[in-house]
Amino acid sequence: MIRPSISIASLAVLGLGAGVFARSHHAEDLVDRVQGVRIASRIPCDGATNPQEELKLETTFSPGGWQRSFHVDVFESQYCKRMDLYFFCVMHGHDRWKHQWAQDSQGTPGPARYWIDTCSAWGSKDAREYILSGWYQEGAADRKLPWKQAAIKRVSATPEIYEFADANGGSARVEIKRK
Repeated sequence: MIRPSISIASLAVLGLGAGVFARSHHAEDLVDRVQGVRIASRIPCDGATNPQEELKLETTFSPGGWQRSFHVDVFESQYCKRMDLYFFCVMHGHDRWKHQWAQDSQGTPGPARYWIDTCSAWGSKDAREYILSGWYQEGAADRKLPWKQAAIKRVSATPEIYEFADANGGSARVEIKRK
């Protein structure tokens, strides 16, 4: 027979573990590569420097409906999770998608500038990974509901245009102009 105090203690430990897991895994870690679109710099990565390419992102959202948003996230394989002193890191984190830029339908749609790195690091020949993703929030914009990722599709190569639609029929579009 299991003693009640052991069962309660076991459940408390499991609950605490689940809470720690949930707090340490944010929505930014959950970007689905299949639903997003990979974007990259057109400048080749030379292995000696790390040039940047300027992007001008022009967003438009259909009127009314649910709140919608575009995000640009960058992949980080070795990042400092705790106390980054430039030359020393107390705790390294696991691979993640880090949120870098967003534009939503509640803000002022229009042009925004963003710079993407060509290489993953100085002296590296590996290209930096970026994902453009689309998100929507069901219901009224003032409610604390979770955001859901929508599948983005490319509708034009020249000019470079991507769009998505939410489950309520609202749409969002972003045009990327490269300098």
